[in-house]
Amino acid sequence: MGILIKISNLFYRRQKLLEMAAIFLFLSVVAFKFDNRNVTLIWSDYPFIALLLAFVIVLIAIIWIKIEKQKMQSLIVEIKNNSSEKSSILEEKLNILSARQREVFELIIQGKSNKEIITTLNIELSTLKTHINQIYKILEIKNRKEAQSVGRMLIKND
Repeated sequence: MGILIKISNLFYRRQKLLEMAAIFLFLSVVAFKFDNRNVTLIWSDYPFIALLLAFVIVLIAIIWIKIEKQKMQSLIVEIKNNSSEKSSILEEKLNILSARQREVFELIIQGKSNKEIITTLNIELSTLKTHINQIYKILEIKNRKEAQSVGRMLIKND
C-alpha cells in the first residue's frame, strides 16, 4: 500500500490527467477492428494485454478514490476549523450583549413571537424592537431565521 500512497500523492494535483488516462485505457480495452465484414476486438489475439489494461484501469480507479478521500478529509478539517472559529467569534459577540438582550435573544431562538416576548419580559413593543435591532447589529445578522441558526450553532458547540 505504500506504493499506492506515493502514486496517489504524485497524481493529487493532476487528477484530470488521471481521469483522461483511465478513459483512454478503457476505450483501448474495448476497441474494435473492422476487416471487410468482420468486427473483432483488437485484443482478441492477445487477451493478456486486455487484462493488463483492465488491471491498470482498476489501479487508476483506486488512486483516484484515494485522492478524493484525501480531498474530502481536508475539506472536513477546514469546515470544522471554520465552524469553531465562527462559534468563538459569535461567543465573543454574545458577551457584548446586555443581560436583557441575551434574554430577548434566547426567546427569539426558542421561536417566540414579539407578542410572546413582550408578555414574558413585561416590556413595550418599542423597547423590544430596540433590543432586537441591537442584537442584529451586534451579531451581524438580518432576521430571526439567522438568529435561530446562530443559536443552533452555539448549542451544537456547547
